[in-house]
Amino acid sequence: MTPMLQAGSPAQALAQAFARRMEMLARHHGSPEAVCQRVRRAAFAVSMATADGHVCVPLSDLQDEPGTHELFPDDAPALAVWRDALLGSGVCAPQAGADGDMPLVLDAKDRLYLARYFDYERRLASALAAHRAPDAGGTAGVAPPEHENSVLLARYFGAGEIHADTPGAAPEANWQMAAAALAMRQRIVILSGGPGTGKTTTVVGLLACLLERQPELRVALAAPTGKAAQRMQEALAARAGHLPPAVRNALPAAALTLHRLLGVVPESARQSGRRFRHHADNPLPYDLVVIDEASMIDLSLATHLLEAVPVGARLIMLGDKDQLAAVEAGAVFGELSAGAALSPACREALARDMTIPAALLQPPPAPATPAPLRDSVIWLERNYRFGGASAIGRVAEGIKYGRVGEVRQALTGGDPPQAGQSVVLYETTRAPLDGEHLAQLADGYAEYGDRVAALRAAPAEGVAAELFAAFNRFRVLCATRGGRRGVQTLNGQLASAFVQRTGVGTTTLLSADAWYAGRPVIVTRNDYALGLFNGDIGIALPTGGDGALRVAFPGEHGAFRLFSPASLPLHETAFAMTVHKSQGSEFERVAVVLPEQGSRVLTRELIYTAVTRARTSVAVYAPWPVVAAAVATPSRRASGLTDRLLEALDEPMP
Repeated sequence: MTPMLQAGSPAQALAQAFARRMEMLARHHGSPEAVCQRVRRAAFAVSMATADGHVCVPLSDLQDEPGTHELFPDDAPALAVWRDALLGSGVCAPQAGADGDMPLVLDAKDRLYLARYFDYERRLASALAAHRAPDAGGTAGVAPPEHENSVLLARYFGAGEIHADTPGAAPEANWQMAAAALAMRQRIVILSGGPGTGKTTTVVGLLACLLERQPELRVALAAPTGKAAQRMQEALAARAGHLPPAVRNALPAAALTLHRLLGVVPESARQSGRRFRHHADNPLPYDLVVIDEASMIDLSLATHLLEAVPVGARLIMLGDKDQLAAVEAGAVFGELSAGAALSPACREALARDMTIPAALLQPPPAPATPAPLRDSVIWLERNYRFGGASAIGRVAEGIKYGRVGEVRQALTGGDPPQAGQSVVLYETTRAPLDGEHLAQLADGYAEYGDRVAALRAAPAEGVAAELFAAFNRFRVLCATRGGRRGVQTLNGQLASAFVQRTGVGTTTLLSADAWYAGRPVIVTRNDYALGLFNGDIGIALPTGGDGALRVAFPGEHGAFRLFSPASLPLHETAFAMTVHKSQGSEFERVAVVLPEQGSRVLTRELIYTAVTRARTSVAVYAPWPVVAAAVATPSRRASGLTDRLLEALDEPMP
């Protein structure tokens, strides 16, 4: 697990400073020089690993690092030497003694942690174990009348069986209904499905069932970013029209960001180091918390969230286990949803509620990994958007399962557009994109540019909605920020092309922070005072007779909020954005630009996430070997969360 970060990065400087500090402390405790050197190497490695998204670093990775072999006696097992050196250094505690003040922790399976990340894992596992207790069948401990679950499920989900379109095919379980049935019996449900599998439809039906059963249910909807929260709110509203008025009116009026849900405490007002107003001692005032885009949640935020949800309340986490994990350390949703095991007793109970044979409720096969959250995880596999004739669906399916040949055929086989969709690979090997391909990217914003050119000094309030709609029909997604095919370079090139095409500026060579009508920006730092959050997209528009620019951001109920450019928190131009930043978004058309050479940042999950942002067409700009290597490379994040959860549940370790 070699760090992926570039030499000289801020993360590397921080890791070096931390490593020197650990070496100094080990020396202070009287450790011999060989031990101090091992401590320094281990501290640097674990700090870099967490910056790279891992929660810990296995000792087996340390023993293979260059320059470490000379530290081992010829007759000593490498792992034993590292283990003894770290545990004897005075700066590393064993798992059993991790409640002290040592900065490093070594668990029972030789995973090395920064102490705070081990603490997060253990706290998260404890909170999950507390929430895992099954519901007695009703709310507040009151069992519902016989067959009530079946009546409600049939009302909002129809039949419990789905009959395939293929003649003679065996019926399938209605897994959307199964997820709702599970949520009516369990306190925690993890629902994983790709785009088009009906997660939002499932949640609307699930909420309707629970609200009919308990009209006074207090419900919160939340997502990691403002953009994802807004999409969640819009999607639920679009699908809630068929609900009875009493149920529809009981739905939350708005979805919140997780930070707003938990209530960020300003640093100047924090007591006992608490980051959020809601926590285990001051839980959230809700009976049901629904979290969308949960794959974006890192270990730290997941811990704070689970501790703030009151024991006895329901928690439903929605996401896609095959997408990119969080930017920060941890892949919590992926780990929790890795196994979708249902016990025989659970299958029987769900089958009764759904009035189907229990044999239909066999979950899809999962990797041979422990499933500590059995009876809590549902996978939605049936795709209602990307069917068998869908070009995007075929590519996404091939990527998801690492089928390189299928992906190549779909991208380069010359198949005609299918189901109104198209996918194409432009095998460009030049480091900077050539003029032809850059022009294709710029043409993707042609409709948007024409609308901006016609806008001039029109009032922003009257045109913001149509401009956002035009802008969101196309997006350029990059794997990296830097480099000649990264976000920074392409944003400069696309901005110049846009200004030249529309005539909204005086030059085609713009500085990165130049303002002009139609400039799209993405917020990169939360500003709670302004209500602008990381990932929010705004568009600069002329307002009033003087044509002064204001930046419009979508608000609630279709309204837009206007801000002076000078008042915005940190932001950048958004013609191109990273695949990570695109999570939670959908566009009609997507152009995916990858580096000209392979890189460890290119993984199966990154390509899958990029492709599935599109509804109708995907164009990939990359050499085929780069795409093939990415499809063949699943990402792996070192973590011990599964073991921590098994420990919290007092279940056998694998």
